[in-house]
Amino acid sequence: MTISTRKALLAVLSGTMLTAAFPPGRLDWMAWFAVVPLLISLKNEPPSNAFKLGFIVGIVHFLTLIYWIVVAIGHYGDLNAFLSAATLFLLCLYLALYLGVFSVFSAYVEKSRFALLFIASFWVGLEYARAHLLTGFPWCLLGYTQFKNLHLIQIADLCGVYGLSFLIVIVNILIYHISFRHPKRGLDLHKWEFLFTVLMAGLTL
Repeated sequence: MTISTRKALLAVLSGTMLTAAFPPGRLDWMAWFAVVPLLISLKNEPPSNAFKLGFIVGIVHFLTLIYWIVVAIGHYGDLNAFLSAATLFLLCLYLALYLGVFSVFSAYVEKSRFALLFIASFWVGLEYARAHLLTGFPWCLLGYTQFKNLHLIQIADLCGVYGLSFLIVIVNILIYHISFRHPKRGLDLHKWEFLFTVLMAGLTL
């Protein structure tokens, strides 16, 4: 099945917002809702389209975030510009697979009563896998966007960057559920999700 232009643009927006939340910019606050456009685009999509949308997010995000690898490989690896760019592109294709798999899982469990926990846990699980599989690529994890938020990042002493990623994704999912999943019924339907998120954020702070 083909993907609508609107949903493809939402995926591009999500990838761009994720990149904007990382240094050297000062938009770390954007991480708290950068995943929302992706979640909107996944609504009522089959697994194949969900994977494509997540893959688009990953390609846009990583190409715009780790572009500097071209310079590093060219300088320290003594590769020409074409090989350096090809290496970057292949790496981004690999990294984008994780967001593709995440999107398939998210679309599958979206209607579950425990979607908030399932989706956030799966995001963190994929980050952990990415940081360790095939020698690991532990860069660009979502929790790193909050490095300037000194009050918030103290939780990393107990659960590492993954705890921060978990909290950020939970907030993203809550925003999506309250604003887009069942707009007519609003907060009442997800009051337990809201209370859980507030509790998590409060204990963290």
